[in-house]
Amino acid sequence: MNVTSEVITDLLSIYFSGEASADTRTLVEDYFRQHPDFERTARDAAKPLDALRSVASVAADSAHEKRGLERVRRALQRRMLLFGVSLFLTLVPLSFQFTGGRVISLMVRDAPWEAALCWSLAAFSWFLYFARPRQRVAALIAVIYFSLIPVPFVWHSVVVGEPVGVVPFIVWMCAAVVLIGNFGRARRSRM
Repeated sequence: MNVTSEVITDLLSIYFSGEASADTRTLVEDYFRQHPDFERTARDAAKPLDALRSVASVAADSAHEKRGLERVRRALQRRMLLFGVSLFLTLVPLSFQFTGGRVISLMVRDAPWEAALCWSLAAFSWFLYFARPRQRVAALIAVIYFSLIPVPFVWHSVVVGEPVGVVPFIVWMCAAVVLIGNFGRARRSRM
């Protein structure tokens, strides 16, 4: 029988893994004796596999796996919450009341500045949802955004002579809470 190098190449994986039968080992070793250059090339190619085989397998730590799964679960819950908030803020300005055959109190028509505030907050929420920045970066972006977004609304109220309202102050309070929470977490992590 004429044994070609392709046949031996096909058998090398089971030969080097130690799973070959006695006849297969004999066939491969005979071919190696007849073709020493091929043997040298095959053994050089098998060295990385031997190095991998010599590394001890790492057993998974159940506590480590549990922490990882818990981290993933919390991240998914945050994403679901962010999606809900984004969708809510997008749809709130389109809300209306239908009574007696007519539309009463369409937010976009009756309170355009509040609708613009909701949509600007929705834009920020959608940005966080799709961009998925790290938590510290997202907190700093939120502080900057919550600090700046009420400025045009307050400026408009002052110029027109209307009362400012409570919404910008609530947004600024959110900025303060995020800022304090962000620095508090950074200080706790350094300790």
